[in-house]
Amino acid sequence: MSAVKIADNVYWVGVKDRDLRVFDIIMPTRYGTTYNAYLVKGEKVALIDTVKKGFTEEYLANIEEITPLSAIDYLVVNHTEPDHSGSIIELLKRAPNIQIVCALAAKIFVQNVLNSDNNLTGLKDNAFIELGGKTLTIKLTPYMHWPDTMMEYLAEDKVLFSGDGFAAHYAGDAIYGDELPGEIDLDHEVHYYFDTIMRPFTSHIRKNLVKLEELDIKMVAPSHGPLFRNQANRYINMYKDCSVDKAEGKNQVAIFYASSYGNTKIIAERISTNLNRAGFLTPVNDITACDKMKARELIEESKAVIIGTPTFNGDAVKPVWDFVNLFSTVDAKGKKAATFGSYGWSGEGTKLVSDRLAGMKIKVMPEPFRAKLVPSEKELSEVDRFSGEIANFINEG
Repeated sequence: MSAVKIADNVYWVGVKDRDLRVFDIIMPTRYGTTYNAYLVKGEKVALIDTVKKGFTEEYLANIEEITPLSAIDYLVVNHTEPDHSGSIIELLKRAPNIQIVCALAAKIFVQNVLNSDNNLTGLKDNAFIELGGKTLTIKLTPYMHWPDTMMEYLAEDKVLFSGDGFAAHYAGDAIYGDELPGEIDLDHEVHYYFDTIMRPFTSHIRKNLVKLEELDIKMVAPSHGPLFRNQANRYINMYKDCSVDKAEGKNQVAIFYASSYGNTKIIAERISTNLNRAGFLTPVNDITACDKMKARELIEESKAVIIGTPTFNGDAVKPVWDFVNLFSTVDAKGKKAATFGSYGWSGEGTKLVSDRLAGMKIKVMPEPFRAKLVPSEKELSEVDRFSGEIANFINEG
């Protein structure tokens, strides 16, 4: 596809990867995707982002429809993941005088891409790139979804170049969201992208979205998928709705367990009763029967998550590990957790789960609770003590 004019002296010069069916190993993409890049012409010329390696020649040809590569003054790197930085080296081979600008946090990543720091400048929040008749204002947006990400606002044309923010994976013929065929549910595709890519970073996104409130945005130009020219704020507001703190105002502790013979379940229910008495709402869920989406929501809505597992062959059981992996798909950093379980001749499972959670930056109670086979009355009284320690641990703040 050729270059497309999107505003006065502003052009889309990206490429379309129509055949892509899985993005970043984990994300099915039934409509393919685009690697969007943009050219802004004032007295000087800024190129915003490159494209995935393998599409370089098409990308450079699109640019040259508008301007010679040698006329580009700046390459703005919004994000250094290879689908956006894959053509930088070839671009610089053909136009070595281009000045690369990026977020300060991105400098080391760009250096790792180039194995050089020549012509590289790191920018702070609200820095300006003056092009002469066009001005790009830098908005640093760390962890949307890498630490290096940033956006640019072009005030003269009220365009926000939003990087991976507000993106979707779609590579049809249309360039704008309002031109998509009626059978394409764009709201779903934007939400799907958020849920798969952005959801673990919602606490950062809340902070970053505040930076956009002062801007008069008429068009959002993301790094993937359609551009939004008539409903720009619709998708910004969608991100606001999706990134609210779901645990705020809720005194909730979610309890999840797996139990082959009901012994770990006995402990789960005892903990629930005790925490209820301490004033907590405690939804109890059998991991093997709990829908993945519901489990993710419960993690986000809860101050703490308590996980019960038996030990089989010196390990926690697979459904528990599958559940623990969900923590990396939501905004769970800093939440609190504890583990418990019943065991037979060994009981390593609870400690292994605690260690994994701690490695994911979850605040974990130092000692799990374990009962051997069927919990005795003495062990159940120890569950009561353990429950009190959980309550104190959560209330410590």
